[in-house]
Amino acid sequence: MCMEKAYTCLEYEVEGSIVKITMNNPGKMNALDEVLATELAHAIYEAGEDNDVKVIVLTGVGKAFCAGGDVAHMTELDLEGAYDYVKTAQKVVSAFKDTAKPIVAAVNGFAVGAGLSLALLSDIVISSEKAVFGCAFVKVGLIPDLGLMYTLPRVVGLNKASELVMTGKNFNAQEAHRLGIVNQVVEHEKLDETVSEMCNILEGHPRRAMGSAKKLMNLGLNMTLDELLEAEALEQAICMMSDDAREGVDAFINKRPPCFR
Repeated sequence: MCMEKAYTCLEYEVEGSIVKITMNNPGKMNALDEVLATELAHAIYEAGEDNDVKVIVLTGVGKAFCAGGDVAHMTELDLEGAYDYVKTAQKVVSAFKDTAKPIVAAVNGFAVGAGLSLALLSDIVISSEKAVFGCAFVKVGLIPDLGLMYTLPRVVGLNKASELVMTGKNFNAQEAHRLGIVNQVVEHEKLDETVSEMCNILEGHPRRAMGSAKKLMNLGLNMTLDELLEAEALEQAICMMSDDAREGVDAFINKRPPCFR
């Protein structure tokens, strides 16, 4: 069964335990303005709070995944308005990190500026061979936002991040894969199929274990090892008491496929 919910700048489709969120403003190459940012954050929270949902897919309509922020709109803002604009957009960062569900980015085209930020916020990134990535902010006199200066150095290292941010140069999907920004690069025509295959794998796994792992990996970036081990012990103990763990252990002992809810 496929259900759709009403948004103005994106499509929200539910099929089984998968939610597909599609940024849908191709005329502006899915530029992230206040409306799209607000709706995107709301959609991710909505999917995250739906007990029937296990996986969230994010993609875009047209030739762009997301081609950055709405630069033309930025020229109309005063200092207070600019600050409010950024704070509104940052709600997307919180949404990505707050939800325990794995978020799979299906990068169908240009992912520059804020589009690169969204890819870096995702848990798994599958890219079309036609996709283009880049930190274009410096080219319009801006600094990276949506947490990119936090996420990018942690993925590619500080020196490479500095190069990408300060030159603003674009790079292709193969380079994004080499740098660790992208998990897989596939033929453009096989993007949807490959994303579906990944979602099928994730659907078969227990949501609590995936959610706890996501939580600890994100928290662990700012923890000492001892702090992480304590958090790990608590989360693992909770997982051990879960129905999913009982099912998984029973399936392992009896040499049968597990059936997680």
